[in-house]
Order: sequence, then structure tokens, then C-alpha cells
Amino acid sequence: MNIVPSSIQEQINRVDRQRSLYIGISTGLVAVWSFFRLIWMLYIGMTFGWYFGAMAFQVVLWGVIGTGAAIASVGFLTRYNKSS
Repeated sequence: MNIVPSSIQEQINRVDRQRSLYIGISTGLVAVWSFFRLIWMLYIGMTFGWYFGAMAFQVVLWGVIGTGAAIASVGFLTRYNKSS
């Protein structure tokens, strides 16, 4: 099962193998940072109360960034693992 769409996978396959490792690691770190931010916002919201407008925007923003970074990371690291 592949979570990366085939049209995007074709674009990723054009990238050099070594560069795809760097991009995969970088986007993986962004995904981890986004997950950390979501957990931290959950803690802050439960501790100090939910300011719905600002909190909802931030949760959606970091959720979208993290999801996009995770998909990109999987795609580029899969490209790196393929033998050239």
C-alpha cells in the first residue's frame, strides 16, 4: 500500500538518491515538530482554557503541515531505499 499518489511519486523518483535522503530526513523532522506542537497545544489548552478561534486555527495549521511533511518524508525515504 502506497500513501503517496502516483503522480507525486513520479516527481519524487526524478530526485537524486542522496538528495532524497536529506529531504526525507528534513521533512521527517518537520513532521515530528508538528506532532510536538499539537501535543503542546493540547496541554496549553487544557491548562489555561481553550481560546477557540486562535487554538482551532493553530491546530488545523500544524495538522496540515505535519500531515504534508509526513507524506513527503515517506515518499522521499522510500525513494532512497530503492536500489539505484
